[in-house]
Amino acid sequence: MSATATYAGEVDPRKAANRRRLRRSRLARGGAHGGRLRSEINVTPFVDVVLVLLIIFMVVTPMLQRGVDVPLPFSLHHSEKKDTGEQIFISVRHDGAMFLGSDPVDLQRLENRLTTLLSRKPPPPIFLKGDRNLRFGPVRRVLEVCHSAGAPGVSLATQGKEGK
Repeated sequence: MSATATYAGEVDPRKAANRRRLRRSRLARGGAHGGRLRSEINVTPFVDVVLVLLIIFMVVTPMLQRGVDVPLPFSLHHSEKKDTGEQIFISVRHDGAMFLGSDPVDLQRLENRLTTLLSRKPPPPIFLKGDRNLRFGPVRRVLEVCHSAGAPGVSLATQGKEGK
Protein backbone atom coordinates (compact mmCIF):
# COMPACT_ATOMS: atom_id res chain seq x y z
CA MET A 1 0.00 0.00 0.00
CA SER A 2 1.52 3.31 -1.05
CA ALA A 3 -0.95 5.79 0.47
CA THR A 4 0.54 8.92 2.00
CA ALA A 5 -0.25 10.03 5.52
CA THR A 6 -2.57 13.00 5.62
CA TYR A 7 -2.83 13.84 9.33
CA ALA A 8 -0.58 12.71 12.12
CA GLY A 9 0.08 9.33 10.61
CA GLU A 10 -3.51 8.62 9.43
CA VAL A 11 -3.86 6.98 6.14
CA ASP A 12 -7.64 7.36 5.79
CA PRO A 13 -8.50 10.94 4.66
CA ARG A 14 -11.94 10.76 6.37
CA LYS A 15 -10.42 9.93 9.73
CA ALA A 16 -7.89 12.75 9.27
CA ALA A 17 -10.65 15.27 8.48
CA ASN A 18 -12.62 14.16 11.56
CA ARG A 19 -9.54 14.61 13.74
CA ARG A 20 -8.94 18.10 12.33
CA ARG A 21 -12.56 19.09 13.00
CA LEU A 22 -12.37 17.72 16.55
CA ARG A 23 -9.11 19.54 17.18
CA ARG A 24 -10.56 22.84 15.87
CA SER A 25 -13.64 22.54 18.09
CA ARG A 26 -11.47 21.81 21.14
CA LEU A 27 -9.31 24.84 20.40
CA ALA A 28 -12.42 27.00 20.00
CA ARG A 29 -13.64 25.84 23.42
CA GLY A 30 -10.43 26.63 25.26
CA GLY A 31 -7.63 24.54 23.89
CA ALA A 32 -6.64 20.94 24.11
CA HIS A 33 -6.84 21.07 27.92
CA GLY A 34 -9.99 19.04 28.39
CA GLY A 35 -12.19 21.29 26.25
CA ARG A 36 -13.02 23.69 29.13
CA LEU A 37 -13.70 27.36 28.49
CA ARG A 38 -10.91 29.57 29.77
CA SER A 39 -11.94 32.46 31.98
CA GLU A 40 -8.61 34.18 32.56
CA ILE A 41 -8.19 37.92 32.30
CA ASN A 42 -5.25 39.09 30.26
CA VAL A 43 -3.76 42.00 32.24
CA THR A 44 -0.92 42.78 29.84
CA PRO A 45 -2.86 45.43 27.83
CA PHE A 46 -4.05 47.00 31.09
CA VAL A 47 -0.48 47.21 32.43
CA ASP A 48 0.67 48.72 29.12
CA VAL A 49 -1.96 51.46 29.32
CA VAL A 50 -1.16 52.22 32.96
CA LEU A 51 2.57 52.50 32.20
CA VAL A 52 1.92 54.85 29.27
CA LEU A 53 -0.27 57.07 31.49
CA LEU A 54 2.40 57.06 34.18
CA ILE A 55 5.04 58.18 31.67
CA ILE A 56 2.74 60.94 30.38
CA PHE A 57 2.14 62.26 33.91
CA MET A 58 5.85 62.08 34.73
CA VAL A 59 6.68 64.14 31.64
CA VAL A 60 3.87 66.70 32.01
CA THR A 61 4.00 67.32 35.78
CA PRO A 62 7.30 69.24 35.84
CA MET A 63 5.97 71.52 33.10
CA LEU A 64 3.04 72.64 35.22
CA GLN A 65 3.55 75.86 37.09
CA ARG A 66 1.47 77.35 39.79
CA GLY A 67 0.16 80.87 39.69
CA VAL A 68 -0.26 83.11 36.69
CA ASP A 69 2.53 83.15 34.11
CA VAL A 70 4.36 86.49 34.29
CA PRO A 71 7.79 87.40 32.91
CA LEU A 72 9.98 87.38 36.02
CA PRO A 73 12.91 89.73 36.65
CA PHE A 74 16.42 88.37 36.11
CA SER A 75 18.78 87.61 38.98
CA LEU A 76 22.46 86.70 39.20
CA HIS A 77 21.99 84.63 42.36
CA HIS A 78 18.96 82.61 41.36
CA SER A 79 18.17 79.38 43.22
CA GLU A 80 15.45 76.91 42.33
CA LYS A 81 12.98 76.02 45.08
CA LYS A 82 11.15 72.71 44.95
CA ASP A 83 7.39 73.07 44.67
CA THR A 84 5.92 71.06 47.54
CA GLY A 85 2.33 72.12 46.89
CA GLU A 86 2.23 73.98 50.23
CA GLN A 87 3.51 77.32 48.93
CA ILE A 88 1.26 80.30 48.31
CA PHE A 89 1.85 82.03 44.98
CA ILE A 90 0.86 85.66 44.49
CA SER A 91 1.28 87.04 40.96
CA VAL A 92 1.18 90.67 39.87
CA ARG A 93 0.93 91.34 36.13
CA HIS A 94 2.28 94.39 34.30
CA ASP A 95 -1.20 95.99 34.30
CA GLY A 96 -1.39 95.71 38.12
CA ALA A 97 -3.82 92.76 38.17
CA MET A 98 -3.20 90.52 41.20
CA PHE A 99 -3.74 86.78 41.49
CA LEU A 100 -3.66 84.42 44.44
CA GLY A 101 -2.74 81.14 42.78
CA SER A 102 -4.73 81.55 39.58
CA ASP A 103 -7.69 83.42 41.12
CA PRO A 104 -7.90 87.18 40.49
CA VAL A 105 -8.04 89.18 43.75
CA ASP A 106 -7.99 92.79 44.93
CA LEU A 107 -5.96 93.98 47.93
CA GLN A 108 -8.79 93.51 50.48
CA ARG A 109 -9.68 90.02 49.29
CA LEU A 110 -5.98 89.12 49.16
CA GLU A 111 -5.53 90.12 52.79
CA ASN A 112 -8.62 88.14 53.91
CA ARG A 113 -7.55 85.00 52.05
CA LEU A 114 -3.94 85.29 53.23
CA THR A 115 -5.07 85.65 56.85
CA THR A 116 -7.03 82.41 56.47
CA LEU A 117 -4.21 80.56 54.70
CA LEU A 118 -1.55 81.74 57.15
CA SER A 119 -3.55 80.56 60.18
CA ARG A 120 -2.18 77.03 59.64
CA LYS A 121 0.79 76.02 61.75
CA PRO A 122 3.43 76.29 60.44
CA PRO A 123 2.39 78.96 57.96
CA PRO A 124 3.15 78.08 54.34
CA PRO A 125 5.82 80.08 52.50
CA ILE A 126 4.70 82.88 50.20
CA PHE A 127 6.23 83.48 46.76
CA LEU A 128 5.58 86.79 45.03
CA LYS A 129 5.83 86.73 41.24
CA GLY A 130 6.00 90.31 39.96
CA ASP A 131 6.19 91.13 36.27
CA ARG A 132 9.65 92.43 35.32
CA ASN A 133 8.06 95.42 33.52
CA LEU A 134 6.05 96.43 36.60
CA ARG A 135 6.85 99.46 38.74
CA PHE A 136 7.64 98.66 42.35
CA GLY A 137 4.51 100.34 43.78
CA PRO A 138 2.04 97.44 43.25
CA VAL A 139 4.64 94.95 44.52
CA ARG A 140 5.22 97.07 47.65
CA ARG A 141 1.45 97.15 48.34
CA VAL A 142 1.27 93.35 48.07
CA LEU A 143 4.24 93.04 50.45
CA GLU A 144 2.42 95.30 52.95
CA VAL A 145 -0.73 93.19 52.68
CA CYS A 146 1.30 90.02 53.29
CA HIS A 147 2.91 91.60 56.35
CA SER A 148 -0.44 92.77 57.77
CA ALA A 149 -1.91 89.27 57.18
CA GLY A 150 0.82 87.82 59.40
CA ALA A 151 3.27 86.39 56.86
CA PRO A 152 6.64 85.65 58.48
CA GLY A 153 8.36 86.34 55.16
CA VAL A 154 7.83 86.66 51.43
CA SER A 155 10.17 85.33 48.74
CA LEU A 156 10.44 87.21 45.46
CA ALA A 157 10.40 84.94 42.42
CA THR A 158 13.10 85.56 39.81
CA GLN A 159 14.66 83.71 36.93
CA GLY A 160 18.30 83.10 36.10
CA LYS A 161 20.33 85.79 34.37
CA GLU A 162 19.60 86.23 30.68
CA GLY A 163 21.98 84.24 28.51
CA LYS A 164 22.93 81.71 31.20
